[in-house]
Amino acid sequence: MNFNPAKPMNTRLLMLMLLCLFSLAASAETATITDDFVAYIQRAANGDNFGLRADGRFYPYSTPQGRRIAWRQPVWDKALFANGCTRAEAEQHLRAGLQRALTELQAKIDITKLDRRQQETLLDFAYTEGVGNLKTEFVSAVLARDWDRIVNQHLYVRYAGHAPDHARNKAFAGRWSIR
Repeated sequence: MNFNPAKPMNTRLLMLMLLCLFSLAASAETATITDDFVAYIQRAANGDNFGLRADGRFYPYSTPQGRRIAWRQPVWDKALFANGCTRAEAEQHLRAGLQRALTELQAKIDITKLDRRQQETLLDFAYTEGVGNLKTEFVSAVLARDWDRIVNQHLYVRYAGHAPDHARNKAFAGRWSIR
């Protein structure tokens, strides 16, 4: 069948095309922060619950990036040194930080057009490294779904100070079945 813009289109064919377009639009991934993604970030950042004391509260601890609490979050209040925070309070701050990173990322890239893996990979790195620090090679590989390049060129490797961040790198590799 040849398409001729001068000829009126068959109504059935037009309806079928519109239905397909609507289905594609309706199935497009939305940029949301899922509970599964939050759990992954928690495991990657502090799978051993460092700083969690017997009273069930998280207290600040030292890292190469400075004092952190719960899932490597910056200490947001000096009272945390004495009182710590609950898991729920820490998660609330983590989700707020992820949302800020997502908002900043969306200002640069329309991630609603990306699949879940692309969205989560970019958000993961935007949150931990900062949107402004995302490497061009890494972003272009994610946008192209070139997972082999990300792995083979070690673009996914993050550092904690001068040494590789083994916990985050291992968690990322495990989440996406990278060998």
